[in-house]
Amino acid sequence: MQTSCAISQEDRQHMRHALELAARGLGKTHPNPAVGCVILKDGKVIGEGFHPQAGEPHAEVYALRAAGQAAAGATAYVTLEPCNHFGRTPPCSSALVAAGVKRVVIGVGDPNPLVGGAGIKTLQAAGIEAELVGGAEEENAYSLNLDFMEQMKAQGTVGK
Repeated sequence: MQTSCAISQEDRQHMRHALELAARGLGKTHPNPAVGCVILKDGKVIGEGFHPQAGEPHAEVYALRAAGQAAAGATAYVTLEPCNHFGRTPPCSSALVAAGVKRVVIGVGDPNPLVGGAGIKTLQAAGIEAELVGGAEEENAYSLNLDFMEQMKAQGTVGK
């Protein structure tokens, strides 16, 4: 997936905020990555969240709960590609689709073999614009979960 030239400085700012949220979960989410999510509509943050610990809802779920019905037509900033599989929690890509989010800006693709681009494909198949943020924010999203990313890559997946 390519970075779109449609990524603005405002997008980068909101991704940095999502990264700050994700950092709140560091050391508590193993074996899952730490993830943050910010939902923006009409220039205002209407929801945000982070993954607090393994087995708990993911960042997107907390952000969507906070946004409520206002999430329809909004932009979500997620530090890691939304999951697309059922585990201890349902797929976040499906939750974003069901909420009617219009656009998703992603910090970094998920190299987990259960995701590996499928979350992005699910969003795009539903007509949601999904794009990687690129640049320093993408590098920071990768570095935030370096152990997770390297472990997934070592399992033979396609990662950064």
